[in-house]
Amino acid sequence: MSRAEELWERLVRAALRSARGGTDAYGRPTTGIAGNVPSSLANSRVIDDILRAADEIQDEDPNVARILCEHAYSMAQNLDPNSEGRGVLQFKTGLMSVIKQKLAKREAGSIDRSQDIARLQEFYRKYREKHNVDQLLEDEMKLRESGAFSGNLGELERKTRKRKRIFATLKVLGDVLEQMTREVSPEDADGLIPEEVLY
Repeated sequence: MSRAEELWERLVRAALRSARGGTDAYGRPTTGIAGNVPSSLANSRVIDDILRAADEIQDEDPNVARILCEHAYSMAQNLDPNSEGRGVLQFKTGLMSVIKQKLAKREAGSIDRSQDIARLQEFYRKYREKHNVDQLLEDEMKLRESGAFSGNLGELERKTRKRKRIFATLKVLGDVLEQMTREVSPEDADGLIPEEVLY
């Protein structure tokens, strides 16, 4: 077997292993359309993070998940309007299909997109309260200051993963909220972004 064939087989085995494990090339779990963002998009990591947050909060608030998916689509459209990059057309088509499915699941009536910023802002506030973010920040500071990791390491690892996931989702929500308010006139944007988003 030639060297090229050996390398090809290694590549295929690695791809199959990650596909069976439900992770992408970086070991991040892939669910829904998140993890399928083409690398040819300049901000593929940002779009991927937005879609992961949308997947995570889908059950809590489908409207906010829709807002995040639509924002990710508009970012992809702005980065590659002609879908010339490798896999971009397929990605955008798949994402548009996901958005249409989210719209079809809505109970009744049309969507008032003029309320998207307010809806996103309200969800951000509720998400902070629900996950007691101020307490999480305080616990993290105490942990860093003490430098000692007492107790069950498995429990500590689980809490750390949960904290990172919550902070990542909050960061995405804050970033999208900030970007959406930039698109609004400065007069209308005053007061839309709460101070805690900018921490």
